[in-house]
Amino acid sequence: MTSSAKRRAAPVPSKTPQLVVPAYFHPAARPRQWQWLAEHAALIRLVIMNVASGPGTKPQAEFRAVVDQLHEAGVCVVGYVDTAYGNRDAQQVLAETGRYQDWYGVQGVCLDQVATSAENLGHYAEMAERVRKMGAQVVFFNHGAHPEPGYVTHADLVGTFEGTWQAYQRLRVPGWTRRWPPSKWHHVVHSVPPELIPDAWRLAARRKAGAIYITERSGPNPYDGLPTLTTNDRGVEAT
Repeated sequence: MTSSAKRRAAPVPSKTPQLVVPAYFHPAARPRQWQWLAEHAALIRLVIMNVASGPGTKPQAEFRAVVDQLHEAGVCVVGYVDTAYGNRDAQQVLAETGRYQDWYGVQGVCLDQVATSAENLGHYAEMAERVRKMGAQVVFFNHGAHPEPGYVTHADLVGTFEGTWQAYQRLRVPGWTRRWPPSKWHHVVHSVPPELIPDAWRLAARRKAGAIYITERSGPNPYDGLPTLTTNDRGVEAT
């Protein structure tokens, strides 16, 4: 795959929780929010770029421009690829990963809807190996639930919760996760009442999630814009 002259090495994860941002919105529609991401690089571990539930059918100059801007700011960008819990053909997944790399020079891939069962582990282990050979510096498995422990060895970041604030309060974190550093774990919590966002951040930190994304947005796509408030232990930043 071709590489970008402006592509930067993937950053080393921080010891404190950082943002992993699902940026599922077009730069032309929300330019200020993409600018916010570049201006707050120190808070961000990576940004997930999702053009059209994947890379789309052709490169878009607006997305290339914001990826270059984020790279210049030191923000890692990965491309979104749906795996349909192992039901998508592997060649389709690899082709979409390659288009992100060729068109936008991203540093890795977010494989979404990753299966959790042992029977699919071999499939995803091979997938991770193949995308790394293609040049992915970062491999993110987004399960949305806790998977079989074997998956964790094949990904740099593992999404083990994605859901509402109400569901997050009931989450039970398996004891085996403590064998890994917090930098392995990503929690996404949406539909959080704005006044409870600080509580959600504190709960995620207690659960040893080193990467988090918390938003008051809800509906079919709670990631079509940044939260009204992005909160961390250094304060509240308006978007």
